[in-house]
Amino acid sequence: MIIQPTGASRLDLVPAVKEFHALTKAGIPKKKLLFILSRIATKAEALASQEFLKKADYNCCPIVIYEKASYRQVQNEGKSISEVSYKSLQKQTKELVSSILKHL
Repeated sequence: MIIQPTGASRLDLVPAVKEFHALTKAGIPKKKLLFILSRIATKAEALASQEFLKKADYNCCPIVIYEKASYRQVQNEGKSISEVSYKSLQKQTKELVSSILKHL
């Protein structure tokens, strides 16, 4: 499985979709490709991005990673975003991992 994180801007989404097009052309089945939206500001932005990827006919994880200073801070410390101190953000990252595992 190939997981590709992408942001919500067209500058992120268009090249990401082109890369998945190249992978499918090279013989990788679409079911083995998964987008994860990250650095997302709002639910509306997430929905618009998910719709864009759906129209491109690729799978997108329903759980998105919202832009949070806490995530940047733990990454600056060399940790993963799942090691953030806030319980609600820890829950979000666990849901993301569960969603990825379901996709397998």
